[in-house]
Amino acid sequence: MGFETISSLHDDLLTPKALGHLGEYDDYPRRFDVTEKSVIRRIEQFGVDIKEVEDVLEKKIHELTWSEYLSLVSEAIRAKYDVIVGSVFDRYAFPGTEDKSDWMRWDKMRELISLYEDAHVSFGVNLIRRKSDFGESGNLVLCLEAGAHLITDMSRLEMLDDYGVRIFGFQYGIDTPLATNRGGLTEFGIRALEYCFDRSLMVDLAHSSVKTRSDILDRAEDRGFGHLVSYTHGSTEKDMMESWKDKVGERALMEREVKRLVSIGGIVGLGVSEPFFDGAESVAKRIFETAQLDRGIDRVAIGTDFGGLSPDYLHDVRNPDDFNRISDILSERFGVDDDSIRKVLRKNVRDWIGSAMTLSGR
Repeated sequence: MGFETISSLHDDLLTPKALGHLGEYDDYPRRFDVTEKSVIRRIEQFGVDIKEVEDVLEKKIHELTWSEYLSLVSEAIRAKYDVIVGSVFDRYAFPGTEDKSDWMRWDKMRELISLYEDAHVSFGVNLIRRKSDFGESGNLVLCLEAGAHLITDMSRLEMLDDYGVRIFGFQYGIDTPLATNRGGLTEFGIRALEYCFDRSLMVDLAHSSVKTRSDILDRAEDRGFGHLVSYTHGSTEKDMMESWKDKVGERALMEREVKRLVSIGGIVGLGVSEPFFDGAESVAKRIFETAQLDRGIDRVAIGTDFGGLSPDYLHDVRNPDDFNRISDILSERFGVDDDSIRKVLRKNVRDWIGSAMTLSGR
């Protein structure tokens, strides 16, 4: 079956432009001629045709202004997505970037958030702060990914809430004021988690340590807030490539965590690329197996991570149009019916986020 629009629990919409001066992963922090191997070329992952853009605008892709870039990404969101979760991040947290002070990092992260507001005001993207903001398509929800290290007190968490961030990651593979790899949630992290639960803000397990994930799941289950816990993008430990097995604790869920997350009402977003999966068939297999869990078909979705991926990590799912490959395999090989496929590839993200916001009274 074909899809006019799809949904994704995680994409790095601003990364190509924000980090466009950098080379790709394997060569960080070496910088390249931006016409050859620049991060900004990842804009293709949202379905943007670089050659067509360059011909129409009569300029190279790396010469795009922020306004031009936002216009292109917004057009892709409106045309291809029902719901997309866009990442908010500290642009100086990545290899090859300049060393900046805490306050400057925070200020620049706020500037990135304001760009999402620009996409809403100037280019018609539905920036979702409450359930009533949802439109027919082009719905954008903000998620804090690589930025928890900048939450040094409750006022900053409250500000991000005020700015419209609705999903919060507590780690990005490193110790933060909220959580550490060995110790899990800190005392401050527990307070922050309680704030999220009380405000019905969603919490993301991706990039968090096993101990942090366990602490979050324990508290969510104890308080009846499992419906606010997500794993926005990744895989199970069974799916991870052999060369990434040493990072399983940070990047992949254990199978028992998947079962637990589904059972308490959370949602699991599956990546479509290395190091999680080698293509559409392996993604479809994990969808099918997760769907066998009680209510599993309502709690599994896709988190593509487009914009955050080196092109070398992508195989036969390279942009939103390629979701049909996953659909065909689910139907033809695994016998999944059309309604179930529609849930996974489009409806579950919206239904889950909308339910969380409804329960909060937003």
